[in-house]
Amino acid sequence: MDTFEALETLKTPGSPLDSVLMKGLLEGFMDGILIFTHQGNLVHTNSNAEQIFEKLTQDKKQYQVIDRELRRVYQAVIDSGNLYPEQDITIESELNHSGQNVLRIRARWLKLEAYEQPLVLIILEDQTNSIQSLVTTESQKYGLTPREAEIWLLRRENRSYKEIAAELVISLNTVKKHVKNIRSKLKFYKFQQDLLAS
Repeated sequence: MDTFEALETLKTPGSPLDSVLMKGLLEGFMDGILIFTHQGNLVHTNSNAEQIFEKLTQDKKQYQVIDRELRRVYQAVIDSGNLYPEQDITIESELNHSGQNVLRIRARWLKLEAYEQPLVLIILEDQTNSIQSLVTTESQKYGLTPREAEIWLLRRENRSYKEIAAELVISLNTVKKHVKNIRSKLKFYKFQQDLLAS
């Protein structure tokens, strides 16, 4: 199974995964979706998976790291099926780059009536996109200013105050002031929710 070659040549018209409804469902996921047969043939991928690969495999070394990890996770699912045929086990893995989680991989069996053997479903979560989406939602929810949203994004990425100050070219005290304001807005939002709940 060479994931990247399979992505380039994947064409399965007429397969059960080729229906309009199924394609619509798979394309609706924010995460990347890869579906393999028990033999390791890629039968479907959504556009988000292709975008994740394109973004994260700019150099050959990263390409090899991701491909090796996908193979390992795929094989772990196959092995789990042989060892524990009655249990539905999910295999998880995370790839890091420069101390940050870049990609979360989750894999499990996918049983469809149209296939004799179960398929292997691999879900790719681009951690950077997930954090950005979360921060966008939180910024609106808590009423953060654009600068506070920038700082909150970097904090959500576990950046230190010094790293944030250096990246945004602002003083350490300015970062601290913004974080204090953000935390106040979060507390106020929670207070409002508690009042509405009582």
